[in-house]
Amino acid sequence: MPEPAKDTPQDSPKPSQDPPKLTIHGVVAEGEPLDAATIVKINEAAKGIRKNRTYIAYKNEVRIGGTLAWRANNPGNLRGAANEIAKVPGAKGYFAVFPTLAEGEKAQRALYLDHYGTWMVKEAIKKLTPSSENNTEKYISDLKKQGVDMEKDVKSQIDLVMRAVKVNEGSGAGIIVQRGKTQTPDKKS
Repeated sequence: MPEPAKDTPQDSPKPSQDPPKLTIHGVVAEGEPLDAATIVKINEAAKGIRKNRTYIAYKNEVRIGGTLAWRANNPGNLRGAANEIAKVPGAKGYFAVFPTLAEGEKAQRALYLDHYGTWMVKEAIKKLTPSSENNTEKYISDLKKQGVDMEKDVKSQIDLVMRAVKVNEGSGAGIIVQRGKTQTPDKKS
């Protein structure tokens, strides 16, 4: 009686095999745990990423690579806010994750106006970007180059300050993959 065939690397995957493993680290901020099809998509997308090899998973999509501000929908790189949905590690400490860019901008605007609105921009920036974590003088210089007047209050130029901070924090996009199983088109009879 011949021996049963043994699995070899060339054999196709069996449904009972373990699900694929992620090749990069990240956080599921919204939605269900990642399914096998999404993990495969993340791993494939990650092959083309050299820097910031991490992801944040939302209800319908996963953001891979890019800047932390882009992945987290957090243009001001805020540490926390009432409308955050998760926190993710950054270079120094943890940062808020927002469900959409609009929600991140809403939190940034509220923080700037509610806590720093009457402060001179220069003093607010020193508080928001402490020298223990940033090159604060360079940050201030970069904002000046974008037209922000450091000697005026935050509320008088809130839109300009927010745009300049977004540029300074970096909004470089990475790769977005859709969550869920790959859909196959319906066959027509």
